[in-house]
This record gives sequence, C-alpha cells and structure tokens, in this order.
Amino acid sequence: MVLIPAFNEEENIAQAVMSIPRKIMGIEKVEVLVVNDGSSDKTIEYAMNGGADKIVSHKRNSGVGASFMTGVRNAILMNADIVVTVDADSQFDANQIPELTVPILNHQADVVIGSRFQKNIPKNIPRVKLLGNKIFSRLVSWVVGQKFTDTQTGLRAYSKEALLNISVVNEFTYTQEVLIDLKFKELRIVEVPVSVRYDDARKSRVVKSIFGYSARALSIISRTILYHRPILAFGVLSGILIGGGILAKLLTIYDILLVNTSLSTGFIILGAVSFMLGVFASVVFKRQKFAERDLRHYIFNQSLFQNNLS
Repeated sequence: MVLIPAFNEEENIAQAVMSIPRKIMGIEKVEVLVVNDGSSDKTIEYAMNGGADKIVSHKRNSGVGASFMTGVRNAILMNADIVVTVDADSQFDANQIPELTVPILNHQADVVIGSRFQKNIPKNIPRVKLLGNKIFSRLVSWVVGQKFTDTQTGLRAYSKEALLNISVVNEFTYTQEVLIDLKFKELRIVEVPVSVRYDDARKSRVVKSIFGYSARALSIISRTILYHRPILAFGVLSGILIGGGILAKLLTIYDILLVNTSLSTGFIILGAVSFMLGVFASVVFKRQKFAERDLRHYIFNQSLFQNNLS
C-alpha cells in the first residue's frame, strides 16, 4: 500500500496518485491510500480522479504526524503487508518505490528510508534546509546509535511488523519520532539512495519557519527519548542535581564559596526524587507499550477475521 498524506494539494495529488507503480515484483496488489488532512480545496476530487483506492479525511487540518498515524491505522485494517509513504508534491520519483520494498521482501529490514543524501546532495535544495537536515540526522543518529544520512525524508517503506509497533503521538511531524520509536524497539532500519527534485517556487507545508520547526523537532525528540529511556533522562537530571548539591556542600566546607546548607541539601533531595520518578516512569511506559502492542495485534486479528468472512 502507498500512503499519501495531503493538505490542499489539488495541483499535485492527481499526478502523485497516477505516478504510483501498480505492479511491483513480489507484491500481489498495490493500493493507494490518500489521507486528506482537512483540505479546503478540491484535493479529494482530484485524488479520486487520479485513481486513489481509498480516501480518508480529517475534519480539520491536524498535521502530517496525525495524517501518518491515520494512514497507519487504516493500513492495518486493510491488512497491508508493506506501506510506503510518499509526499503529495511528487518531489520523489515514484518509480523508485520498488527499490524500497526489496529489503523488506527479502526480510533484511523492517523499515527502509529513502535517503536524499546518501550518494550526493540534490540540486536546488535550500542551504538552510540542508544544514537543518544534517544537524537533525546527526542528532537522531547519536540518540539511537545508528548512522542515518536523512531523517526528514517522507519516502519510506514499513513492514507489517513495523506498522504494528509504531507509536507516534505528535501531530506536527513524525519523521524523527518514528525512527527513534522503532529503533528503540529494536526493529531493523536501513537506507537506500533516492533522487529528489526541488521546486524553488514551492514552500514547505511543514517547515514554515526554520527556527520554529527546529524548536518543535527538538521537543519531539526529547519527549521520545523520555518515553523510551525515562531512567536515562531522569538519571541525567538526577546526576546534575545531586552533583550540584554535593559540589555546593564541598565549596561551603572548604570556605571557597558560602552556599546555603538548605539549598545544597535541597538539590540532593531533588536529584534523588528525580531518579525515583525515572524508575516509576519506566514501569508505567513499559505497561503502556505492552497495552499498545496488544491493541494493535487485536485490531489486526479482527481485520483478518472480517476479511475471511467477506
């Protein structure tokens, strides 16, 4: 299944749908699912004219992250074995979609990223966008312990196992969050080089402000780390607080700097409380992960049961 999130894309959506290859070696059937994210133009009409197999619409514009998760839920209900996400602006070459499915079909990967930078730098890419991509790709690579060259790309392929494990809670964007989420769940992620073309006249629907996008992306990455590694996150905070409290006491003892005893003791106590919060959060988040996984598998089994009845 090919998933295309779209918001006010009447100029591009029909071409995007029609460009999807309907025959891919090793895949029995290729369907196109368009998630209309509260468009106010004729996106739905043009998507239907282009040949979309299914269109799901949000009542309001919710963000590309919300559109992605709507697509994931519908793909599970439709019993999709592989889902490929494609941007509605047709910047990527849809003929490269089969290349993303090969590692999954060969059981070599659970997620395949279409990297724009693995071989070379695309022409006409804005310098600010290139710099931002490099910074966030290095940050995500450092967080998960695997080198990625493109963590913002919208061209990706997901196996059924990946679909059943994805947990994206941010509506703004999903690109970094889903990689950290699935990598921390020990799924296999690889990159393959893809080509892309940039239209100088078209502005990004997600990156309206590089500073605003950076702030929100950093917030998403931080929260994702907190969710998956709460002991590490709270442990770092605990270490800083306890270390600061001990240092303050030593400075006071040796008459280097007078620090209020209650203040230094308070830092140490806050550090201990922070670590205990990390342990508590770890237990809660693990229970939530199990509940999410069980729910996804229940939905998947129910869809299989309904398909068998029909």
